[in-house]
This record gives sequence, structure tokens and C-alpha cells, in this order.
Amino acid sequence: MADQSSKTIPPYVTWGVFKGTMDTLAETTLPSGPLDRRVLHTLSGADHGALMSALRFLGLADSENRATDKYSELIEWLKAPAGPEQFKEKFMALLDEKYKPILERVDLERGTISELEKAFREEMEVSPGQMMTKTIRFFVKAYTENGFNIMSPHITRPKPKARNTAKKTSSGDKTPKRSTRVQHQDRDDLETTPRGFSRLPIPGMADAFIQYPNDLTEVQCGLLDAATVLLRAYVKSQKGGGRKETAP
Repeated sequence: MADQSSKTIPPYVTWGVFKGTMDTLAETTLPSGPLDRRVLHTLSGADHGALMSALRFLGLADSENRATDKYSELIEWLKAPAGPEQFKEKFMALLDEKYKPILERVDLERGTISELEKAFREEMEVSPGQMMTKTIRFFVKAYTENGFNIMSPHITRPKPKARNTAKKTSSGDKTPKRSTRVQHQDRDDLETTPRGFSRLPIPGMADAFIQYPNDLTEVQCGLLDAATVLLRAYVKSQKGGGRKETAP
């Protein structure tokens, strides 16, 4: 098992946030000070925290969230005209170094997702559930996006979709869908804040937020009012006329 005295959490940030930040810094200037949210102002608090945790694990940021020389070198490779391929080579070597305990236990060409989960749990003490899912997702994306094209299909194969358990009416037909619905976005799509957008947490509602463009206008705020009306209609359409709750 890894030495716990120097234990850091393996990356669980999305690959989009991780690589997108590097691309942005390559287009501007890598700051000498901390990579705080005044520098990475397009990231939500959750995305920023996950990103900094990943950078520290990979040795790309120090304990004060300042970029290390290794991070600066990777950024310079991205800036170079012929740099992308060199970047992938350098980054792959870094991944091999930091994930060595995992690679010594799992054959990435033939292994299974169960073996990978067990290795992360026992070698790096990653908790089962959502954290494990995010950790493995970054691991797989980081390798496959940087040239590892023979990842085992038993690792990359997506989970099977849940079976349709919709109730049926007495005639055997499925229960008809309500005309008023709110489309629920897939959780994976909610992990990354697009560039040029910000998020406003909704008090009293865990993991809930309003995502809006940074150049939001007063006229567009009226669209948010309309969306609230739709949400009210959705709640009322639920069984029992919606839940009655007191304000938090």
C-alpha cells in the first residue's frame, strides 16, 4: 500500500476541466502566484478544488497552489508548434510515475473494471461510489487522450443502461408520459462549467445550482423567471400534487 505519510488524493476532476485549464494557460501566461479562482475565474468552486487536488497529486502544483517547474514545462510544450505530441509523451511518463502502484497491479490491455477499482481502493484508499467513478474516469481519459489506444474493453465498456421499469396500465400499455416535464441532465454533463459561464448555488438544495453566462442581461433574466414557472408546473404534476415543504 502507498505510504500514507505523503498520501495525496488521485485526480477526480474531469479531463475537460484539467486539459481545458492547461490550454487556457498556454494561450495566456502561466502566473507566478497561486492558481486561485481570481486566475481561473471561469471555474466553479467545486471544479477549482478538484483541479488543484489533481495538480498536487501529479506534482504540477505545490502546497500553496503555485505551478511547479514541471507544470511550466508541460505548458511550454503545448505552446510549441510541434509540441502536442511531445506533450503527450511527457505527460504519459508523468502518469506512469504517479500511478505506478496501480499499473503494477492491473494490466491495462486486458484488465477489468473490478480489478481497477480494487487497486485504487487498496493502493490509494479511494472510496467506493461516486469518488471511485470520477477517479477512474479521469485515469482512463488521461491515458486514452494521450496515446494509449489499447485500453482493455473490460475497463472502458460503459455500464449497461437500467431496464425500463415503467408501470403498465390495466390494458398492458405503459403509463403515458405527462405533458409537462423537466428534462434532467446527465450527471456527467454537470461536472464541468463551460468557459464563459458561472454557477450560482441554490441555498438549501445540495448539488443544485443555476448556471448562467457571464454576460447575462436583464432581459435574459426573464427567461429564468419562465423556467421557474415550468418547474412549478412540473412539481404540481407529480403524484399527490407535489410535496409541501417549508422554507429552509
